[in-house]
Amino acid sequence: MSDAWTWADVQPERNFRPTFNTGLIKRPHGKSLSRFQGTPKAHGAIYRAQLAADHPAVNDGRTLFPSTVVAADKAPRILVSGKNAAKIGGEVRKGAWAGMPIFTLTLEERATCPSTCGLWRACYGNSMHLARRHQHGEPLERRLHTDLQSLARQYPRGFVVRLHVLGDFYSIDYAARWASWLSYIPALHVFGYTANPRRSTIGHIISHINARFSDRAKIRFSVAPDAPREKDQATTIWRDEQGHLPDAGLVCPMQEGRTLACATCGLCWAPAAAGHRIAFIGHGAIGGRK
Repeated sequence: MSDAWTWADVQPERNFRPTFNTGLIKRPHGKSLSRFQGTPKAHGAIYRAQLAADHPAVNDGRTLFPSTVVAADKAPRILVSGKNAAKIGGEVRKGAWAGMPIFTLTLEERATCPSTCGLWRACYGNSMHLARRHQHGEPLERRLHTDLQSLARQYPRGFVVRLHVLGDFYSIDYAARWASWLSYIPALHVFGYTANPRRSTIGHIISHINARFSDRAKIRFSVAPDAPREKDQATTIWRDEQGHLPDAGLVCPMQEGRTLACATCGLCWAPAAAGHRIAFIGHGAIGGRK
C-alpha cells in the first residue's frame, strides 16, 4: 500500500515528554489490587488449558482451531462490533471516548505472536474454539485500510478498535500501518495489549503510537508481574492454591465485578492510568475462580 508508513517514518520524537495525572486512580481501602507470571500452577484445570511443549500448535506456531482461520476477503467483516463480546461492550459509556462504538479485531494466536510470549502454550485462545480468526498479511491490511475509512465516515465523532482479541502485531510494516491509520484518520481510537518487547523494533513503533496519539491510542506491553515498573504495562496473574492473587497492579475492574465491561470502564486507556500496571486474572480454565 503506497500510503503505509515505513519504519523510517515512525522514529520517536526525541523531545516528547508526556504528562499524566496519575493521582486520579486510588487503591480501595483494604482491597488487594493485584499479564505473565511464569507457568501457571494453581488448580488442576490449568493443566488442561496449557498445551504440551511438543504439541503441534506450539511447535508450528498456530491456533488449536485452524478451521476458524478465515481469509480476509472471505470474512463477512473484519472489525466486529464489541456488543458481540460481553466483556467488551458495544459503546464506550464513560471518559473522553464516551459515545464511541467499539469494534474488535481478532487474528490467529501464536501465528501472529512473538514466540517469547509468556503464554505461548497457555494462551486463552486455547479455549476459544468459536472465535473467527482473520488470516494476517497483505489482504488483511488492504481490508482494514478500506474498513477503517468506512467507519470514519460512519462515525466522524470517533470509534474505537480493540487490538487484538487474539493475536498480536505480527510485523514491523503492520505496526507502522496502525501508526499511519491513526495519523490520517482522526476518528480512529485504539486500545489493546502486545507481547512484543518494548525495546524491540515493533515495540518501538508501539511506544511511538502511544506517545504521538496519547489521547487516541493505548497499547499496553504485557510483562511479568515482577518486571520493573514502567508506564503502559499489563500483566497476567494467577490465583495460588488458596485462591489468593498477587499484588502486581490494578486488577481489571470488570474481573472484580466492579464494572460490566471495557465499555463501562475505560481504565486501560485512561491517561490517569498510564503509569499504573493493569493486572488481568488469567482467562478461562487457566485462571478460573477457586
